[in-house]
Amino acid sequence: MKNSVLDSSYDHCQQICKNASTTFFSSFSALDYDKRRAVHAVYALCRWVDDIVDGDDEPNVIVTEQLLQQSKERDLLLRDIHSGREPSNDEEVHMQRLMALVSIRNNLIRASEGKILEDDEPIFIALQDVFNKYSIRLQDFETVIEGMEDDLFPVMCNTWDELRSYCYKVASAVGLILIEIYGYEDRAARLHAIDLGIQMQLINVLRDVSEDYERGRVYLPKDVLAEHNIGIEDLTKPELVHTQSWNSFIREYLEVVRRHQTSAVHLFEYLDARSRVQPRIMLDAYTKIFNEIIRRSGDVFTAPLKLSSISKMSLWMKINYLKLKARFPIN
Repeated sequence: MKNSVLDSSYDHCQQICKNASTTFFSSFSALDYDKRRAVHAVYALCRWVDDIVDGDDEPNVIVTEQLLQQSKERDLLLRDIHSGREPSNDEEVHMQRLMALVSIRNNLIRASEGKILEDDEPIFIALQDVFNKYSIRLQDFETVIEGMEDDLFPVMCNTWDELRSYCYKVASAVGLILIEIYGYEDRAARLHAIDLGIQMQLINVLRDVSEDYERGRVYLPKDVLAEHNIGIEDLTKPELVHTQSWNSFIREYLEVVRRHQTSAVHLFEYLDARSRVQPRIMLDAYTKIFNEIIRRSGDVFTAPLKLSSISKMSLWMKINYLKLKARFPIN
């Protein structure tokens, strides 16, 4: 692979990251050059598959007989997994998005085997180089895609375990890819990376309850809601936040988040100073959202939960402080 093609591919991934979030893009800059480029490639892939499933990116797939057959077989398997539920979108859109995910999975396999060519998608060109340099596992990428496939169907989590399983797919698996790039010596780091992903996604789920409901996705565990006398249809009622039922559910939910947070913070003990900047900023950002949910007494319905300008400035200042500290450690 020509250096110019590889550099151009990494630049493409970098731009995707920069467009998605300037705060988190800045946090990546604490990494050394090679690790930073590798993280950009991973993030670009995750952003891409998420946009495809949510309809924010129109997939452009070359349909072959083999891809069509693979997609039909995958569709049958997914329908069985989702207990016969019909897809969230009409058949044409559903198959279009599913074929895009199957195609991405195929190209990830090719990247892991060193079979990507110069005329392939830039993300896969960059990821092939990442596979060559780091001990990342194809299985973790496939797990991320499985999580995206779940979102092609109406989602209904029944238990804490089902919710944690979903969080593992879409968040923890990404963390397991990234720490292979960051580097660590003790495999206990992987356990704490899993909890970091779960706690962040749990906060996402709570923050986006209304938006997800409109998409036909209910991640809050139905059986747990029922234990607090809350039905799925109640999630459409803003007055729910003023009930004892919601208050008791929120107390249990926040306690589950805290348990995963307690484990997540230990991840930083296994990473060097430069590698821990990005996950530390991610944890801090989600902790700010978590604290805002607490301040609002669990009201996630009446106003959007977003980082304020002051919070973003605080994170930006912290990023620069941690970057300086990592490069010029004080004994």
